[in-house]
Amino acid sequence: MAERPREELPTLKALVAFEAALRLGSLSAAARALSTTQPAISQRIRGLEEAVGQVLFERRGGGLRPTREGLRFYDEIAPSLKTIEGSIEALRSRAASPHPRVLIAADFGFAHLWLLPRLACLEEVVEGAEFEVVAADRRDEPSVRVADISIRFDERAQGVDRFYPERVFPVCSPSFAERHGLSADTPPSVWSSLPLLHMDRRNPRWMDWRCWSLLAGHAYVDPGRLFTYNNYPLLIGAAEAGKGIALGWLPLVSDLLREGRLMALNPMVTRESHGYAVETRHANNILLRRIVDWLDAELSLPSPVPDMTSRQ
Repeated sequence: MAERPREELPTLKALVAFEAALRLGSLSAAARALSTTQPAISQRIRGLEEAVGQVLFERRGGGLRPTREGLRFYDEIAPSLKTIEGSIEALRSRAASPHPRVLIAADFGFAHLWLLPRLACLEEVVEGAEFEVVAADRRDEPSVRVADISIRFDERAQGVDRFYPERVFPVCSPSFAERHGLSADTPPSVWSSLPLLHMDRRNPRWMDWRCWSLLAGHAYVDPGRLFTYNNYPLLIGAAEAGKGIALGWLPLVSDLLREGRLMALNPMVTRESHGYAVETRHANNILLRRIVDWLDAELSLPSPVPDMTSRQ
């Protein structure tokens, strides 16, 4: 069967009329709810029935009863119409707001572990602005393309506002370290046979245990069984819960280290070729410059990891 042209889809007015008539039980009630007339509602529903090739209501004795197909169709479209209505109201609300809106897109781990916990502080520094944070790991996602500020992990490139080289080291919970007799200075050869936590998706941008071991000068041994997680906050949560040792990125684990919920193991590896890049859509916008300067100040704070042996 040939695909039906998009132009032949029923109108939104017809769908709304159908939804209201079925939900409210009559054409007159739907007309009152939609501020129109009963004949208009009836005409829209008949147009919908012609467009879909199905009778959606039984019309007997002036009453209105949905057919089986009508009930099924209502169950399928009612949630979507509710979502559209909510999106339109939210869009109107944002359009009517006197405050500037700033969309910040960041990698999933950065957004959840670093940026969102600091959002209230940012709102105080940039008083009057409204912020929306979108967690997205792919640059081609629509939200990233239209973001006012994007913070992503990638290779060093020209044209970014700020760049913060990658710093990575193993982390585990204090209870895990105590259980296995580990300290910050315990060499990798001692703990490499313990449970190591991995991401289940390999991304060439991100360092994994094999890459870390190579840069740290430590022989990597394939663990066989992998303890994998599908996003970085989950993986770090597992490390905090004492499930094993994970790779920790600064600044993502800074708060957890500062609060004593995680502890760092040596050595720390630094890659100047990779790191967090901050970009703005409008480089000369005063508001965005203030936000980028705030990000720079926060990301440049002293590391909560004291006296770690660093390898590059």
